[in-house]
Amino acid sequence: MEQRARAGRWGGLVGAVAAVGLALALSGCTTPQAAPGSETIAPSGAATSGAGASGAPSGTAAPGEGPGAGNAAGAADPARPETWTIGYAGVGPVVLGDASTAREEALAAFAPEPPAGACGLDFVTGPSGLRIGTAESAADGVTQIVVASAGAPAAAGVSPRTSDGIGLGSTIGQVTIAYPDARRTSVEGEALLTYAVSDGAGRSIVFGAWRTDDAIVVVQVGTDDRVTAEGCGVTA
Repeated sequence: MEQRARAGRWGGLVGAVAAVGLALALSGCTTPQAAPGSETIAPSGAATSGAGASGAPSGTAAPGEGPGAGNAAGAADPARPETWTIGYAGVGPVVLGDASTAREEALAAFAPEPPAGACGLDFVTGPSGLRIGTAESAADGVTQIVVASAGAPAAAGVSPRTSDGIGLGSTIGQVTIAYPDARRTSVEGEALLTYAVSDGAGRSIVFGAWRTDDAIVVVQVGTDDRVTAEGCGVTA
């Protein structure tokens, strides 16, 4: 009898404990345990997006700036025009907006040409036959830069070039391949065929070739999108 009573009391105690455990579970007071080997995953919204300090996703390239947006003056050797880069800002060490003294210093290795009144540009010639012409104003400094050759494209080997390799001796076909957005700016009847590319600041790089030969004979940097060869000694 006593053994049966003890068993009854033990069974009642176990039942009471089970009831309390069930009540706690239903009330949410228990702490859930991760299953063995499981990994806690943060909500997808808490993951880092990879944005940099600017807020742009990491790996996003900066917008392109077009052909030779910088004039690469720091890498240009004034005595070696083949190291110069043609860009919207200028041609090698010759930069749009520079004063005449800065232009003269940059072109110290070139010999001044006699003034040509019909041209409107001041030209200098290098030992290789490369010609650099500039126009300037008292208010704005250098406003136009022209690269040309004193003869047949003999100066092509020492020509400044855009960052895409276009310079004297390149062809109009190569210009349109390198710059699909290049637009023709010459009109029918003009001897010089010209194509221009422009940036968002009103500056253009213009490439010119005679209609009888598509080799580039003149490159111009400035605010104009056409080249006028008359009176400037630009030859085929």
